[in-house]
Amino acid sequence: MGGSITGEHGIGVEKRDFLGDMFTPDEIDCMQRLRTAFDPLGISNPGKMFPGKEAPALSHVGLHPLEKVGLISRE
Repeated sequence: MGGSITGEHGIGVEKRDFLGDMFTPDEIDCMQRLRTAFDPLGISNPGKMFPGKEAPALSHVGLHPLEKVGLISRE
């Protein structure tokens, strides 16, 4: 229909496997290099934008690290 999978909030885990349908490998490489320039340690939502890696947030079970040290609470 002529739209974009990126939308207002980026790719996200539900659409990341379709990134290659919309962009060339060179374009995806450029996006990855740009992301790395702004987040060289890869701590901003790792695994959520590009296909091929599992997002740690999807497999994490239990307390958030900040809950473990007593900085936040869900209660």
